[in-house]
Amino acid sequence: MTNPADNLIGIEIPGGWTVIEQLPRPGAAGAEELTGSNFSAGYIASKGSSRAFLKVIDIHGAIRQDGASSLIERLKNVTDSHTFECAILAICDKAKMDKVVRIIQQGEIPAPITDVFPVPLPFIMFELADGDVRKIISKSNKIDDAWKFQVLHDIAVGLQQLHSQNIAHQDLKPSNVLLFDTQKKGAKLGDLGRASRKGDAAKHDNLQIAGAISYAPPEQIYGVTPEEWRDRRESCDLYHLGALAAFMFSGITPTIHYVKTLSPEIRPPYWKGDGTCDYQTALPVLTSSFTSFVDSINLDFPTWAAAELSQIILNACNPDYTKRGDPAARQQVPRSLGIEAFVSRFDRLAKRAIIETRK
Repeated sequence: MTNPADNLIGIEIPGGWTVIEQLPRPGAAGAEELTGSNFSAGYIASKGSSRAFLKVIDIHGAIRQDGASSLIERLKNVTDSHTFECAILAICDKAKMDKVVRIIQQGEIPAPITDVFPVPLPFIMFELADGDVRKIISKSNKIDDAWKFQVLHDIAVGLQQLHSQNIAHQDLKPSNVLLFDTQKKGAKLGDLGRASRKGDAAKHDNLQIAGAISYAPPEQIYGVTPEEWRDRRESCDLYHLGALAAFMFSGITPTIHYVKTLSPEIRPPYWKGDGTCDYQTALPVLTSSFTSFVDSINLDFPTWAAAELSQIILNACNPDYTKRGDPAARQQVPRSLGIEAFVSRFDRLAKRAIIETRK
């Protein structure tokens, strides 16, 4: 039986848009790194010369899924997730976050009269990016340092904007850093489907790891949930930022290093270990290993930026979440992670990189 969410090519969307292309679902060929709900489908829609990304909620997929949960529970989970994401995006739009992907409209696609389950399909339409960091880096070895630092600055600004509204992204990775170079908009944060907002719980807040396992900070990997919002949510975003910085310049993340170098008895199951060691016991080993990791990738950094970039990654990805962040901000009252310090540092490095390329 055809799934309506996978059969929308040629359909007209309210507002004059037409669906022209379907994108791979998360986990499918060509989209292995993508995470997200099993109950959504992505499309490209057009309106004249304009293009947009269309996220359609797969209600029928939830109805037909086999599993332990009841039909009512499955439908509630899907609709609650959609409603929560729309609410988060509305906050971002109202706050005029220019480094978070912009929503164009939301609504419902009417059900075809021939549909066995005549249920409208909720959708969210976003501005369409030219690409993402994952694709750009995998296809080119000619990306200059100025571009990399500018992207990292844009990411840091996006996190600062989200955190100012008590929102944490939680799933920051290369495929969720969207590039708008042809429109001169730089990089923006995309996919807030796993975002968390302080004081407004979502179902995925109960997950041990809300985003990609390959970018998750050690405390999540070891099953530790920090009590304070700052350490539990914002600290995760900062870890992702540091891991992205390491990846963009070296092609390696802290997780790759830990999995390759730590002994099985230290590594938890998420890192292909035997899970016999807890977080506090593993922390001294993690700290030593992480320091060695930064020392090893230092050779991949621009010589003029190596010391500062190394320090940024050391502060952002500290395996001890109680020490993660800008050291000066951590000592302030009230304490913070100091995301503004990372914004300033990447801005300074981006400007310095432009000067260096002209020498």
